[in-house]
Amino acid sequence: APAEEAPAEEAPAEEAPAEEAPAEEAPAEEAPAEEAPAEEDSKEKE
Repeated sequence: APAEEAPAEEAPAEEAPAEEAPAEEAPAEEAPAEEAPAEEDSKEKE
């Protein structure tokens, strides 16, 4: 079926579940360093 009708696991990234979504939509624990929790950020800067 076309992507617009496909199940979430087959859908394009913009429709994909958070665990499969691009970094800008990813959960904080998977987000890039600039979006990481403060405690993680301070560890990288020290």
